Amino acid sequence: AALWSAGRMDLMDVPHLAWHLSGGTTELLFIEPDGKNVKATKIGGTTDISAGQLIDRTGQLLELPFPSGKHLDALSRGSDSKDHFKVKCGGTEFSLSGVQNKVQQYSESHSPAETAAYCLSSVCFAVKKATENALAQYPGLEVVLSGGVASNSRLRAVMEPMHAVFGAPQYSTDNAMGVAILANRLK
Repeated sequence: AALWSAGRMDLMDVPHLAWHLSGGTTELLFIEPDGKNVKATKIGGTTDISAGQLIDRTGQLLELPFPSGKHLDALSRGSDSKDHFKVKCGGTEFSLSGVQNKVQQYSESHSPAETAAYCLSSVCFAVKKATENALAQYPGLEVVLSGGVASNSRLRAVMEPMHAVFGAPQYSTDNAMGVAILANRLK
């Protein structure tokens, strides 16, 4: 879906890295063309809760509507804070469950806007670090980001120097667009 909405369907025919960042999944994939299809190999991501789960739990903490992604993003724009938890990234894998505890602690002495920024910046740090580590293993590949979390403005800003390809938010809410694109390629 990210490739279609970004006008980059050409990437389906070359190896690239792809993040699926959602409420249920935070996976980094190595994508290779396989005839009309593609082969996706998981090479990284979270070892526990997804980025979307952390974002929704932070939204719950701050009494924001569910799902909380767009609300947390909007709230975070009220803070210039660069604070974040430096998530340990072993290669291309990382854990976000400890970040939830750090966000809770952080919220006790900071504003809701600063807490929202802290949560999102922590996720951005982990995704960026894992991507940098993956690009060390797979140099020169383009990076695609899709899923609801990929519509976050902080993540887009952090990943811009890598010339990452982002899907339009309206095409990143579920897997239907991606399945349709693959089905069309196979006909």
